[in-house]
Amino acid sequence: MYGAGVFAALQGVDVLVPALSLPDSLITIVAIAGFVGFPLVLFVAWVYERTPEGLVRTGDAAPGEITQIISAPAAKRWPVGLAAAAGTALLLVGGWLALGRPLSSAAGEGEARAGVGEGGDVPSVAVLPFADMSEEGDKEYFSDGLTEELIDALARVEGLKVAARTSSFAFKDGSDDIRTIADSLGVRTVLEGSVRASGDQLRITAQLIQASDGFHLWSESYDRELTDVFAVQEEIAGAIAEQLLGKLGLGRASEISVARTDIEAYEQYLLGRAFVSQRGEALTRAEEHFRAAIEIDPMYAPAWGGLAETYALYPYYADVDVEEAQAVAEDAARRALALDSMSASARVALGSVLRDRFEWDAAERELLLALELAPESSETHGEYGQYLLQVGRIEEGFAESERALELDPLSNQKLAVAGIYGIAAGGEEEGIEKLWQVRNFPIATVWLVQHLVYRGRLDEAEEAARLDPLAAPTMSMLVEAVQSPEGSEARARAIELVSTPGSIPIALGGGTSQPAWLIVFGQPDAALDLLEETLKDHPIGVEMLWTPMYDPIRDDPRFQALIGQLGSSE
Repeated sequence: MYGAGVFAALQGVDVLVPALSLPDSLITIVAIAGFVGFPLVLFVAWVYERTPEGLVRTGDAAPGEITQIISAPAAKRWPVGLAAAAGTALLLVGGWLALGRPLSSAAGEGEARAGVGEGGDVPSVAVLPFADMSEEGDKEYFSDGLTEELIDALARVEGLKVAARTSSFAFKDGSDDIRTIADSLGVRTVLEGSVRASGDQLRITAQLIQASDGFHLWSESYDRELTDVFAVQEEIAGAIAEQLLGKLGLGRASEISVARTDIEAYEQYLLGRAFVSQRGEALTRAEEHFRAAIEIDPMYAPAWGGLAETYALYPYYADVDVEEAQAVAEDAARRALALDSMSASARVALGSVLRDRFEWDAAERELLLALELAPESSETHGEYGQYLLQVGRIEEGFAESERALELDPLSNQKLAVAGIYGIAAGGEEEGIEKLWQVRNFPIATVWLVQHLVYRGRLDEAEEAARLDPLAAPTMSMLVEAVQSPEGSEARARAIELVSTPGSIPIALGGGTSQPAWLIVFGQPDAALDLLEETLKDHPIGVEMLWTPMYDPIRDDPRFQALIGQLGSSE
């Protein structure tokens, strides 16, 4: 009876502790009390017995009483013995569950609540866009800005996996449940909140949720006056980050400082951030908004950093003058750093420009500084991974691309890069599988088709060529030409197309992808000629030289000399 009672007490306390936010140590206290009380209860039961007159000392056994008990039928003796054994077993099991959990089960539960998954996963969180619930519905810039500040602040915490902005903002409409969001982003906890404004009064709520069971680990509300948007953002982001990191067992948050500017400049900046994350043609929209922000406030460092990032990306998505784009990117990045030396985005942009100029040492220095400033930034890991692959550190580059994808799992760009880098690193089938999954990112279709053609998997290449509507006409024509006989008009037309520098837009596989087609068409010398010219006039996409498509000319002295001139290493 005693053991069963202690077991029931432990189960009850185990339920009440999380429900009432009681300290976990209460379970341990109850378990220890149960164990300590067991020998005392056993002693009392041995010395005393309960009678109609109350509790009296047990007398000596009468002559023959022991013999009578032993000789009694088993059916009369077993129930009492089984009940005693069951009670003892329940006491031991209850104690093991309670006292063993700080070392095992409870630690595992604590890790799960902190966002630590099975297999030693690091603490992880997704910050969902805070909902604008103001009366006028005109505080979206503030709620988005607060979300951005939280993501940026938490991305600076080493050891905490934070879903990138691109992936988190994909759930802005709020139609998905927490478990679905967490599974999609690969996190164990989700931070969500809202902003409600009425006049100058502001109420911000935030709650940290464990995705596995919807358990609220922490929630808080803040009432403030909206007299200084940035001061309020700074205070709230710092407070939430502090609470969140405490719940995740990661100590104190770093100091959060929000750059001040005009509200209109800030709104333009936020719009620029939204467009730059989309890549492609959206980069021109990003540039417009960043320049608008700078025109309003020339001293606003984040806008300069965003402009630098935009121009650093232009050569990969548009037919621009590479040197001119790099010059603008470098100037904007250095302006941003002069205003704020802690700007990770400016460091990334500057490092990317230096990398694409083959200034390897300076590039790595800037990119490593950016990683120190934002160790959990998807963008920083991605750009550093590109540097590593370009200089021939293939396995390291692939690992960085995987880390970037892990932090931004819904990014088509990160998925495509991880796919092609995986192929370069020897994970061919896994890389191909990633490329099949990419949508609305034409260069991924180009890479997939090229690799399938190179491997002779032409039926698959024909199917892949139709994945992206922008890439489909060119890719289908090239796949058809590969299957055409030597000397055919289709084959000659395709060879002429890929032999002409700049004939294929960068977004559709121009640059270093064109020489790879000449290799497929069996013209290695022409491929080397074009490669030399391409890297001189448009030195973008050096990382592609490490993919299997270039294996047929890898040992050629001209290719080796080219690699040596770039500063890369075999």
